[in-house]
Amino acid sequence: MGTWIKDLQVTKVVDGDTLKVLLNGKREFLRLHCVDTEESFPCGTKPVTNAGIASSEMAIQYFTNSDGELTQVDVEFDGDEPVEVCLEKYRDSHGRIICYIHKDGENYNTWLIREGWSPYFIKYGRSIFYHQQMMEAEAEAQAYHRIIWNAHTNQNGAFRNYELLMSWWTLRDSIIQDYRLNGIRAGVLSVRLDYPKILAAAAKEEWITIFCDLQDGVTKWIGSGALIHTGSKDHILKLWIPEAKNDKNAPLAQLIQKRYSGLGRGYVYVSGKAVMYRDKPEITLTDLKQISDFCPIFPIEKQRLVKTREKSQ
Repeated sequence: MGTWIKDLQVTKVVDGDTLKVLLNGKREFLRLHCVDTEESFPCGTKPVTNAGIASSEMAIQYFTNSDGELTQVDVEFDGDEPVEVCLEKYRDSHGRIICYIHKDGENYNTWLIREGWSPYFIKYGRSIFYHQQMMEAEAEAQAYHRIIWNAHTNQNGAFRNYELLMSWWTLRDSIIQDYRLNGIRAGVLSVRLDYPKILAAAAKEEWITIFCDLQDGVTKWIGSGALIHTGSKDHILKLWIPEAKNDKNAPLAQLIQKRYSGLGRGYVYVSGKAVMYRDKPEITLTDLKQISDFCPIFPIEKQRLVKTREKSQ
């Protein structure tokens, strides 16, 4: 069981997997963990579907009391840290709180999957507390051809290719599992989960190894250099490849674009000296060995060796 916040007032149902609640005197967006209902209005690259429109209507009914007022819900995080830590740590790239929602004793996230409104969405990693329940819920929904698993739902309209997407999500989840099992123990820092530690390391200009998502590839070309943003709008880490269009460093930019961006692996281990540049932490990449699919065994020991070498120079 994770950390809970109870009795939060729902102020708006945005769609099937996103709500707004009143929390600590302000309205916060909640993005439900491990679910992804289809779209009910144009947003990004995902298509608007019949299932998406219906899921929004369903969610409004689900969170509306018999008197016509929006209900209260309990929030659960996928971790057991103190509330104030969870509110900082468990947010997506848009700053929305990532959580489970409980209403009248029911886990709405798992219910969405079981009823066929959402696949078990593991693009950003599986559920720590409800993995088995969500796997079983998805299998049940598929067995009974519920909603998104029923070809008639989105017949003659837009649809999502889950056969392709779920294979990609499974790849990404397996990489995240490696990080959870090996990376954390080895001292690797997650951009999303360990941002204060990354800031502290950058202030001291320490060598660190980070675990980050490069799905968006190169963010901007500045002259012949490539700038990559990873993290979220509030927790940005910049990767800088100088002379990225020249022979020496071009392979680094090409590797990121071809192997990690788009429908590639996404997640990667990056090692280098962290520094503060324009109030944001940054790592300069000049060697292919700074990027790895595998967790470095001793990144902390690597940091010690780098410091020793610098002192001897």
